[in-house]
Amino acid sequence: MYDSKLEHETLKTAIILARMYGIRETLEPLPRMPNKEMVDLIIKWTEEYFDTEQEDIVRFFEYKSG
Repeated sequence: MYDSKLEHETLKTAIILARMYGIRETLEPLPRMPNKEMVDLIIKWTEEYFDTEQEDIVRFFEYKSG
């Protein structure tokens, strides 16, 4: 049961970060990134988010994408 809950939280976090990146793309010009690179970036950021003490995902995203 624990693994399922952890997987759910990981997936939820990855989706939030991907959506935030998409919103940022609409607000400012960003270089085109191939889908594979984007997936790898979101996976990396998701893992880093869980490895940090940061609880505010918005601040984490601002730091990573800034």
